[in-house]
Amino acid sequence: MNGALFQGISEQEYEQMMRCFHADKKNYQPNQVICTYGENRPKIGILTRGEASLIRIQENGRQTLLDYLHTGDIFGESLSVFSSKMDIIQVICSKACQVEFIDYYHLTKRCPKACTFHSTLVSNAFLLLSKKAVRLSERLDILSQRTIREKLLRYFTLAAADQPAGCPFVLPFSFGTLADYLCVDRSAMMRELGRMKEDGLLLTDKRRVTLIDPTFHREH
Repeated sequence: MNGALFQGISEQEYEQMMRCFHADKKNYQPNQVICTYGENRPKIGILTRGEASLIRIQENGRQTLLDYLHTGDIFGESLSVFSSKMDIIQVICSKACQVEFIDYYHLTKRCPKACTFHSTLVSNAFLLLSKKAVRLSERLDILSQRTIREKLLRYFTLAAADQPAGCPFVLPFSFGTLADYLCVDRSAMMRELGRMKEDGLLLTDKRRVTLIDPTFHREH
């Protein structure tokens, strides 16, 4: 199986585990709602194929992209802490995807067969949740920046962290979705991107971005 959640688990073990967990496999098409937090009993969702978005919908209808999920990512009822009583949190299919749903009970209970791969899965799940906490911390860091340019530079710097200096990285979504992720006006963000390119801060080629001087934060 692909993804960090199933690292160290063979295909045969995966199939056996899904039967043991009474996993519920479902397929979704783009824009379909995968789940709405708070409406169903607690489950963990495993995105086994495709991409999805974690969206907060406020009472006034405004939508905020909280996270973008890829194959191998997990999501669960605990993410409902991001919402208030008046908000709705949904996972929405972005690209045709397949999700395996497991009750938390089956994941956390002691396995009667003492399966080693069950323990491996739990360890992997805790590691993924820890990484999600780091991503949330980075998101708060980005949103705490005062201006659109500072938000963009902070996001791009974090996105390029795993790349050699001067090498491009690929955005996981469109620039339009990036504006939603940064909670800024799309037109204003595109204008600022244009000024940043004129200032020699970065280059863009569709969704490929190359930082030229990520330490330069001069504002207009």
